[in-house]
Amino acid sequence: MKTNPRKICSHRSYSIEELSEALGICEKTLSRWIEQGLKTIPGCKKPILINGRDVREFMKNKKLKRKIPLNRNQFLCLACKAARYAKRGSTKVVGNKKTAVCRVCNGKMSRII
Repeated sequence: MKTNPRKICSHRSYSIEELSEALGICEKTLSRWIEQGLKTIPGCKKPILINGRDVREFMKNKKLKRKIPLNRNQFLCLACKAARYAKRGSTKVVGNKKTAVCRVCNGKMSRII
């Protein structure tokens, strides 16, 4: 299930319960996010309050960390989870995607054109 940061108002502060309900995630997930660096409002112990702007920024940074940059002739290998070059002659165009076979693990690879 994907979380949508647009459901969070950036000018509002949320408790953990309100935030978990708004995003549709478990309260334990929010606790893990706080351990990973999600900023809380200082001085608030119970309930723990989190600024909406900080949540949106944290989710944006989390998404950017998962992105894998590709060079011009590289594909995303679905088995290796890394940017790899294709085996010669294995590249095919299917709709708006290019598919190929990985040089390293012989797994499926894809790239959006």
